[in-house]
Amino acid sequence: MKTLLFVDDEPRVLLGLQRQLRIMRAEWNMNFVAGGPQALAFMAAQPVDIIVSDMMMPGMDGSQLLTEVVKRHPQTVRIILSGHSAQEAVLRLVGPAHQYLTKPCNPDELRKAITHALALRDLLGSDRLKRLTTRIKHLPTLPSSQNEFTEELRQASPSLERIGEIISRDVGLTAKILQLVNSAFFGLGQPINNPMEAVIFLGLNTIHSLALAEGIFSRYDPKTCRAFSLEVLTRHSWLTGVLARCVAQLEQREVKSLEECFLAGLLHDVGQLILAADLPDEYVQVITKSRAEQRPVWQVEQEIFGSTHADVGAYLLTLWGLADPITEAVALHHQPFRCAVPEFSPTVAVHVANVFAHELAGTDLTGPRPQLDIAYLTSLGLAGRIDAWRESCRDSIKL
Repeated sequence: MKTLLFVDDEPRVLLGLQRQLRIMRAEWNMNFVAGGPQALAFMAAQPVDIIVSDMMMPGMDGSQLLTEVVKRHPQTVRIILSGHSAQEAVLRLVGPAHQYLTKPCNPDELRKAITHALALRDLLGSDRLKRLTTRIKHLPTLPSSQNEFTEELRQASPSLERIGEIISRDVGLTAKILQLVNSAFFGLGQPINNPMEAVIFLGLNTIHSLALAEGIFSRYDPKTCRAFSLEVLTRHSWLTGVLARCVAQLEQREVKSLEECFLAGLLHDVGQLILAADLPDEYVQVITKSRAEQRPVWQVEQEIFGSTHADVGAYLLTLWGLADPITEAVALHHQPFRCAVPEFSPTVAVHVANVFAHELAGTDLTGPRPQLDIAYLTSLGLAGRIDAWRESCRDSIKL
């Protein structure tokens, strides 16, 4: 049974949560405490899978509490549930909180957020990887991307379009910006899946504040994992996003789906960045073994870590609140046959685009190039579309 901890200094709020979530008692061990010190004392005595905390509490507020939880219990999923919406407070939570939900929160929305986080945890077979992924506050960015981003903000009249372009070409910057814009703080009716739209929606003041927030962005040091190249990964990820959108356009998908395909393609290998940056020695072993044995890198990851970069990336993006079609595509881009619904989807588009990106750009990231799942595409009645997809993708690169 999963253990949950709810923290709020208002007794009536805790009572309300108890009533709303009573139907989950058979599945969740739910505990309720009245402040940050009590929460830390509880967690010192027993492991907690998910903590849901208020923001504005006397003494130790939600940001301070979750910052301590990151240090002491990195395996715990961290959610803020608060009625206070000061932008400064929210920006303080971009690092320590995985998700931000607003009061009053629909019980179904809260249950869904918790259930999704718990379900994705079960995909990670290694406790070490669970601790690693839940500890992530930001993703390393290319020094060139961070330099361009900072330089543009220093201009007398910074261009939001230029900032959006810089962000959309960097995996780490994109994931963090979309985590913020799609948080419940902004109350969007529909999620934003386009980095350019996210920047325009947030505006220069918020972008400035985010850039100045301590520890939000970090430069990737190439010496961390010498067998891994963030520059190569970034080029491949960008191309995969472009080609996934191209494939979806040929299938006449709506605009929302096109944006999901591009974003899922851009982020599909974010798990490799996490593993290379945080477990560099082990990831060198993965890359070396994959190349020596000519086996797909995700299969070697499964042997060494008990999970793949696809699992790790999808888990983090789910914790950060990205849309289900995107996280599913990230999770299953090597194994599209595991899709719950057998039809064309962002998962199929990213699977195909990932293979085409390796073929058309000659990318050598870690091991042997991936192959199309012809059997699955045939089962969907899509095998006859492969040549048209490949030709259109090839033409799009030439443009």
